[in-house]
Parts: sequence; structure tokens; C-alpha cells
Amino acid sequence: MPQKTNLNVAPYFDDFDSTDNFQHILFRPGFAVQARELSQLQSLLKNQMEHQGRHLFKEGAMIIPGRISLDKNFQFVKLENSFSSETIDITQYLNAATPVTITGVTSGVKAKVHFVVAATTADPPVLYVQYVASGTDNTTLVFANGENLSADVGITHTTSYSSGVASATTASTSATGSGTGSNIQAGVYYIRGQFVEVAEETIVLSKFDINFSGRVGLTITESLITPEVDSSLTDNSQGSSNFAAKGAHRLKISCALATLAETSTADENFVELMRVKNSVALSQIRETEFGTIEDTFARRTFDESGDYTVRPFQFELKECVTVNENEGVFVADATTDDGNTASSSLLSLKVSPGKAYVKGYELEKIAPTFKDINKAR
Repeated sequence: MPQKTNLNVAPYFDDFDSTDNFQHILFRPGFAVQARELSQLQSLLKNQMEHQGRHLFKEGAMIIPGRISLDKNFQFVKLENSFSSETIDITQYLNAATPVTITGVTSGVKAKVHFVVAATTADPPVLYVQYVASGTDNTTLVFANGENLSADVGITHTTSYSSGVASATTASTSATGSGTGSNIQAGVYYIRGQFVEVAEETIVLSKFDINFSGRVGLTITESLITPEVDSSLTDNSQGSSNFAAKGAHRLKISCALATLAETSTADENFVELMRVKNSVALSQIRETEFGTIEDTFARRTFDESGDYTVRPFQFELKECVTVNENEGVFVADATTDDGNTASSSLLSLKVSPGKAYVKGYELEKIAPTFKDINKAR
């Protein structure tokens, strides 16, 4: 999938067309160099790289591992909106390089802060933490409701609070618990014919609930960056007459971790990396997905080995909903994996995780699937 930004507009006039089959732009002395020629020079090279890339990789393939993960125990700490009558600055507790350690003044519990979410009209400010030490009684494992917290660094809201001095208070009720989060490591992905760097990022999938269902992946944004927006694009030739002069613009492709609903088909600017149901990863990008070249590998594998399983799939028949002493898979009237309404008239066939090669292509299930079967009536 090539880039979507149209550059055949003023002031770029890049009217490159791959069907022309122009393979070389030949500049001539005595003739002016056109802006479109310089732009087409890049488009020509990009087109060649895209064709080669599509032969090797699928759209959205992970090139240099930037693995995505699911955190079903994303420990949260809700804070009061203010401390000593000052609105707290939640960002003061976040340091990606050296995580801030917070301590319960009363309990002595310690935790490192890995993510923060600012207050909204509905929710208070939230810290997402990893507990590193129990309380002074060697029994308490989490912060108490309404407990003051100190940090191992100076904190400034309006007033500055020194390291080790209380600077925030946990919520008066339900201050701690588990949500659901996702993290992607820094890496390179093949997106729109380009090899795009993706920065490490963490997002909250479900703030205060361990049950999340949806699609997790990268949203793709194309933007034109100008010297008026980014001053680093002005000429850096210090000491020359054109120092700090405005020049060319840049086309930027950026990716951010995001979610879509399970049923969403809005994939135009989205690459799915993981599909989650009730906080269980049903599918997840873990290896590089190859393009046309994989068809050759599959053909050879099938010719020499046929269809086979590496980890056989196991089957177990269960009730769809609880019937008498037989525990069901779903709650009555919930939606099953097959999209039906759970009821006592259905059975659920559990298909275990497994791995097989079909027609030479690798097929792997990393989570159980439940198939609906109508009961004989």
C-alpha cells in the first residue's frame, strides 16, 4: 500500500507515475532543475523499494522486533485531584528513563510508576505502578485508601515538595486495583511501502477493569512538516548567507498504539497487531510476516511434507451456559465466539491452542476458541 498523501499539488508538483516506466532522471547542464524532478527522483527510488518490500513482507509486518504485549495486571492507584488545596500535576510522577518510586507514608508500601493518566471529568488522576516492596508490617501489599504518598524525587504542583515528603493522596475509596494495558517495544514496521520506526509506547486498554475486548494495533498518520512548524528544518549552514533560510518540506509517516472495537472494519489507517477477547490474546504478531516470498516457502513445505500438526488441537465439549451442576462457558444471553446468543440450547466445543501447517502455511492458535453446536431437540 503506497503513501496516501497526494504530492501532485503546489508547491511540489510530483506527478510521478510508475506506469511511465521511467527508471532514471537525467539532469542536463544549461537547463534549470525543476522542483518536481527532485521530488520524482525520490518517488522513483521509493517505488523500487516498495516493490521489493512487497515481495518480501506483508503490509504491517514487524521487521525489527517491536513486540506488542498484553498486561492483564496493570496495577492502578487512583489519586485525589488535589493535595494541600493544589491541583496535582500527575506528570511529575513519570520518568521513562528512571521510574519514580512512591511510598505510602502510613503503610510503607513501595511501587515504581510506569504510566500515568491525567484526570478527566469522570475519573481522577491515575498512576499505573509495579509494587516493589510490601509495607512495614510485611503483610500489606497495596496502598490504603486515603493514604498520603511520597516520591523519591522532588515533586512540584504549585508548591515544591522535596524527595521523601508527602505530595499526593490516594482516593478515599477503591484506590487500588487492576486494569488492562498494552505495550509495544521500539522497532521497525513495513508500512505503506516504507520501513517506519515505531517508538516504545504504553496505552491503557481498560482503566479499572481486567476485562477488555477489542483490536490493538498501530494507527498510521501522514503529515507534511514545514519549517514554519519545525524550526529545525531551516538551513543549518551556520556562517553562510543562507543560514536559517526556509527550504524543503518533509512528508512524515508516524504510528501510534491504539485500539478499535472487535467489530470495527475501519482499517484504512490501522494495522492490527493483537486481537483480545475478555483480556485473552486470541492473535498476536510475534514474528515477521512475509509477503510473496512466503508463497514459495509454503509451496515447497507442502510438496515435501503435506498438511500436518506441530502441536495437535484438542477438543472438549462443554455446556454453553450453566445447566444444573454443569458449568457453562458463557453467561446466559451473552454473545458467544461464533456471534450467537448464549443459551441452554447450545453446546460449546472448546478447541485448544495448537499449531499446524496447511498447504504449507503456518497456522497457530494461541488461545482457546469455542464453537457453537446446536443441541439435538
